[in-house]
Amino acid sequence: MEFASSHIYMIYPDNTNQTQPPGFYRNHPIGTVRNTISGEHPVAHLYDPITGSSSTSEDKKLVEASFYDPVEGGGPVYDNWAPAIVVVPPKSDSVYDNRPGISPDTGCHGQAVSCPAPSNISAAERVYDVAEGSANYYENRKMLDSQTMQHLTNPPPLPPPRHQTGNNGHAFLKQEKEEIKGSTNVVLVNLGKLVNIKNVKPQMSVAVYCQNCSAAMSTLSKVQDLHATVWKCEFCNQDNALDYRSNEARLGDDQTYIHVPNPVASEDIDDSLVVFCVDISGSMSVTFEVNRSSNCKSLYMSRLQAVQEAVAQSLDYLFETSPRTRVALVTFNNEVTIYGDGLSTPQTLQDFELIDQNYLKTQGVQAALPHCVLESRDALHRHIHLLQECGATALGPAALVSIAMASQKQGSKVIICTDGRANTILGNLEDIKNDKIYHSSKFFYNQLAEYAMTQGVIVSVLTIEGTDCRLPELGQLADKTGGKVNITNPANLYNEFQLILEDDIVATNVTTTFIVDDSLYFKYEDDVSSKNVKQIGNVAKDMEITFEFGIKESNLEKIQKKTALPFQLQIGFRLPDGRCAYRIITQEKPVTNDSAIVKDHINLSVLQVHTAQISARLAMEGRMQDAQKEALAQKELIEEILAGKNDSEQGAIYESWVQSMSPIYSALNSKSQDAATAQPLYEALSTKRDRESVVKSFTDDIANVVYRLKNAKKKMLKKPKFMVAL
Repeated sequence: MEFASSHIYMIYPDNTNQTQPPGFYRNHPIGTVRNTISGEHPVAHLYDPITGSSSTSEDKKLVEASFYDPVEGGGPVYDNWAPAIVVVPPKSDSVYDNRPGISPDTGCHGQAVSCPAPSNISAAERVYDVAEGSANYYENRKMLDSQTMQHLTNPPPLPPPRHQTGNNGHAFLKQEKEEIKGSTNVVLVNLGKLVNIKNVKPQMSVAVYCQNCSAAMSTLSKVQDLHATVWKCEFCNQDNALDYRSNEARLGDDQTYIHVPNPVASEDIDDSLVVFCVDISGSMSVTFEVNRSSNCKSLYMSRLQAVQEAVAQSLDYLFETSPRTRVALVTFNNEVTIYGDGLSTPQTLQDFELIDQNYLKTQGVQAALPHCVLESRDALHRHIHLLQECGATALGPAALVSIAMASQKQGSKVIICTDGRANTILGNLEDIKNDKIYHSSKFFYNQLAEYAMTQGVIVSVLTIEGTDCRLPELGQLADKTGGKVNITNPANLYNEFQLILEDDIVATNVTTTFIVDDSLYFKYEDDVSSKNVKQIGNVAKDMEITFEFGIKESNLEKIQKKTALPFQLQIGFRLPDGRCAYRIITQEKPVTNDSAIVKDHINLSVLQVHTAQISARLAMEGRMQDAQKEALAQKELIEEILAGKNDSEQGAIYESWVQSMSPIYSALNSKSQDAATAQPLYEALSTKRDRESVVKSFTDDIANVVYRLKNAKKKMLKKPKFMVAL
């Protein structure tokens, strides 16, 4: 796990510092100081008529009074008037800044201190004050009220923040008035590295889990008694019985456990399946110009010819580099044809067969397992070159059949190549203005993506430049399964195929469980919980995901008493050889509310990757204002950090990142503005219908960039221009 900063930044929740201040900022009786320790009465820091007065009130001398209460530095409380005479007791453990007895303007002890009058009060406006309860208090009260209320709107500036000591004895700075603009409470997880356990020694014991929050016992956990029979969970403080099978000495911060339910023979590991799902509808006959050299005349070829050539080259590539890989071919127009490995008679599905999802899935699952490319290359070549374009686009049924066929082998790949919208009944994307059809089709592709993910199938979607295929919906197949989404020139199809074929999948059926302290919650999730569970599915070797967490309002005071917070990531996954593994990583991070410390230890690449991923995710959900707010806040924070550094390389990376993020905070902004104009009662696109209208308005170009941002990685930031902005 890689955090955006060396410290967890404690900030007040958004809804606590807007209108209603916390309890310890509210007014207290005159002559008292507000104490931030809950449950304690205000501490007298001014002249106390009971303990500090002489026998006669005439002995007291009236002096000019300051207009403000400097305690806490969080804003003046205008009805809390400080008497001019301050009797300071000897130095003690609890004074100003939780240490009553020290004047904020002097370091004097044990003497009366006269506070200067504010500079904006003239000599004719002298205001005198005495402690409440003294002889002169009541006769001067009316004069105070009438002479001072006119100055309430212009109090003098407050003193700078001072160090204070928390209840547990550790020192921390008072919360700065101006908080960090963006969020630094972010963690990046490189799943590709963590599920690669070739050089990791597995644990011989069993993991021990908390009965309340499911956190695993680690070196941070505390054993409660001498006999080591009870341990306290560091996340929820639950007392748990120590499992007799566990060995406390072997528990560490990085634990790996391996199970072998269905071992796979070593010779079967490298025989994954690749299914080419190719569009041969009538629109594939459209031609484009191919410029092979400046000295030759321009050549023209159809889109289908470009696909045929790219698939044929891919077969040759697999024949040379991975001859044990199994390859199958499926084509679709108004029919779906299953060629398989080309060694048997093709099967054609048509008419009502293309409506029944269960029938289509069964045909795919029961299809003969293709032979390896070493045996089937020549047969597939013949079928590919005989393809002809005609008819409609039954993309939905073809995708279902292809994914069902690929499910016979964990880690298999489906490559869908098309140039238009699906326009048959199942998965129809042609009539998205019809809400019933749109919802049905969107649900179909979402469920199909879920099915592929659970079966360990990676789906990639390639479309042709200049076409409209409704990538916002179709791209779900790739987004949820770890595949690629791209719009490409037909002449460049082979390079795209090769990138997909080279993208190694290191684990399938991946699930992550991230557990944090019960005072924290995960932002932008469905519930305010301290545990986040994600179904990741397939993981490539360089896959990275990010998390962002905030502080629960109800636990703000509780978390301020802590010096550090625990974090635990649990990853369950299946390896290519059939073994099931579980990895548990536990870390602890110090907390602070000093923004200077946080900014001095910022990891910009983590922030940039997270901003790209979360903003793109929110955009694809139709939450445009949330996406723009997140992107702009992090942009300002990164600019502020870079302003204090003279790093040309980071500056170049930042410029590239800003250009890549432009669809989020510029191009997409017009989409939300259009929606706002069209709907007078528009409120932050809060309803499901509003969000759907935004997603419907996305073009393929916007969806393509947003999907790529959702899968941003740190290595992309090292490229001069790692993405093309619109």
